[in-house]
Amino acid sequence: MDSLARPKNLQRRLGSLTPPSAYVLRACEFRDLAQVGQIERASFPERPYTRLDFTYFLLAARDGFMVASKDGTVVGYVIATARGREGSIQSIAVSPESRGEGVGELLLRSAVDRLAGRCDRVRLLVDASNEAAIRLYRRLAFEETGKVVRGYYPNGGDAVEMARAL
Repeated sequence: MDSLARPKNLQRRLGSLTPPSAYVLRACEFRDLAQVGQIERASFPERPYTRLDFTYFLLAARDGFMVASKDGTVVGYVIATARGREGSIQSIAVSPESRGEGVGELLLRSAVDRLAGRCDRVRLLVDASNEAAIRLYRRLAFEETGKVVRGYYPNGGDAVEMARAL
């Protein structure tokens, strides 16, 4: 059992939330980019990736660009890349109406699983004030590296680097 295996009591902790099995994880396709862009703008309104950015990731990191969908609608995405033995979560976002339902965790687990075996470590940057994301990353064995990128975000917020071994 890998270190990211779903705890037996997760469903009990989630209570009446939509079970993760209601979501379909699959590779992102060009037809998904409009919905991915909507999620991006809702999640990062001050500096969203553009359609051109997503097209680049779709071409350059095809096997690491995954979407979660429910009833045919994209509700979240993750972009994971590898350079040498170092993996990186370039971006992860969930639509506002699907937050708190385990979609982000499902996407992040998938990304880590895809990087395992190819990479020794995976890292990401997170807004220092995004407590919910930091809790999720810690739950999935990410730890702060001590690196802080001051003023990384358009609002002047700092980014904290987190990483985990694979």
